[in-house]
Amino acid sequence: MDHKLNLKKQFACIYTSDFFSGLRITDAVWVALLAARGFSLWEIGLAESVYHIVSLFCEVPSGMAADLLGRRKTLLSGGVLTVTCNLLMAFAPNLFTICLAMGLNALAMTMFSGTFTALVYDSLKTEGREDEYIQVSANSSQISMLANAIGSLASLLKRFLGFAGFYLLSAAFEGVSTAALALMEEPIVTKAQASRGKQTLRALPGQFTKLARNSLSILRTTPLAAKLIVSSAVVSVPSYLTKMFLQQRLIELGWPTELLFLPLLLGGLACVAGTEIGRRVRCRSMRRLYSACALLCGVGTLLVGAAPAWGGILGMMLVQGVLEVYLLHESQKLNDAIPSDQRATLISVDSMAYSLLMIPASPLVGAVGDAFGQAGAGLALLGGVIVLSGVALLGKKPQES
Repeated sequence: MDHKLNLKKQFACIYTSDFFSGLRITDAVWVALLAARGFSLWEIGLAESVYHIVSLFCEVPSGMAADLLGRRKTLLSGGVLTVTCNLLMAFAPNLFTICLAMGLNALAMTMFSGTFTALVYDSLKTEGREDEYIQVSANSSQISMLANAIGSLASLLKRFLGFAGFYLLSAAFEGVSTAALALMEEPIVTKAQASRGKQTLRALPGQFTKLARNSLSILRTTPLAAKLIVSSAVVSVPSYLTKMFLQQRLIELGWPTELLFLPLLLGGLACVAGTEIGRRVRCRSMRRLYSACALLCGVGTLLVGAAPAWGGILGMMLVQGVLEVYLLHESQKLNDAIPSDQRATLISVDSMAYSLLMIPASPLVGAVGDAFGQAGAGLALLGGVIVLSGVALLGKKPQES
């Protein structure tokens, strides 16, 4: 297809959206804000459960919608939903409204997860510059991480903003992000993408069915894509769990609650460093890269579970940094292996695979910790499993470059 984009403008819009959506000033304080309004912990937990349920069921359908209707339209819809969610939270009178807002936020996030990556990759593909994806993806990640760090400082404004103020300011930031998305162009690299505007509503169910069949066929006939999806899900399991249970371990080791922001800050710095290393690494074999990263992530998880406080923090930083290296290259290889017409759908499958593993892994790690009377026991077991997954591939001959 002869459809050229102004990539300089395209990526300026993408990076602007990354920054303002990455501020996420309510992430670090939303539980405290709801508790201060009188909501109980079980009610807050219920709202979080609604978020994850909606995420699980909408992840792949949102990717399919992006492939059939357009990535730009899907991203804009997600941006509008995010603004709406923040406005609902700002004026929520009861638990039902809170849960509704959380559900809308989850739906919005699924619209971004696979769609954004697909749009970035296909934007480069219109100019035959797919090999630059790692660099662009690294830039995008680092901008989001910088925004996250700045946004976390917003907790210092609690006495000035109040509950509604936080969410209104967040809505404003998301509005700027959505405006930047509106200035982007839809990348067109196949005939099917060029004919999206001609589809009728009556034809959409059949198109969804055809897309589902084609996507499953690609997973069956492209072993590399399936292996990459499974590998990223397995090696990513410690990502959230190390941060989650490290906080409890530090409290058990006598750390004051006021200092718990420090591991999160250091973890963010490790992510930035990992992204920078990842963009400079030349990957000759994903099998070998997985083995190395799984071994390092496993050791890091073991440190979080069993080492003294600062050893645990270093272990968490190791996990976060190494994961950025692996996922940067996994994303490049997966995009290279799959066709544009099914790109957002299959990247959404990649995201869903992680969620499916986290559903049993999170309570199991917690249950092992409860059984042994210390939060680190479950992490130590998980670290051992991740190490074994890396060791299992060490002796196998690489099959892809």
